[in-house]
Amino acid sequence: MLVDYINQLHEAMAKGHGKEILGKILDELIRYAKEHFQREEDHMKSIRYADFASHKQEHEIFIKEVSDLHAKFSAGNAMLSVRVSKFLKDWLVNHIMKLDRKLAAASR
Repeated sequence: MLVDYINQLHEAMAKGHGKEILGKILDELIRYAKEHFQREEDHMKSIRYADFASHKQEHEIFIKEVSDLHAKFSAGNAMLSVRVSKFLKDWLVNHIMKLDRKLAAASR
C-alpha cells in the first residue's frame, strides 16, 4: 500500500495536482498504517520478537510524522507534496527494506 500511495502522489505531482490529492493520501496513510502496524505488532508479540520495543517505536514515529504533516496540510500548508514524498520513500527504504526484513527473518 505504501508503494501505491507513493505512486499516486508522484503521478499527481507530475500532473501538477499534488496539492489536491495530498490530504486524501495522508488520511488513507494514517488509517492504513495504524491497522497494519497493529497486526505487525501483534505478530511480533506472538513470536516474542527481540527487537519489538524499537520496532514499535519506529511505528509510533511514523504515525506522529504523518499526523504532523497532515496537521500542517490541514492548516493551509499545501506545499508539502515533495516533503511527504521524500518521507515516504525514506520510510520505504529504511524501515521496510531493513527492519521489516529483519522481522521476516525472525518469523521463519
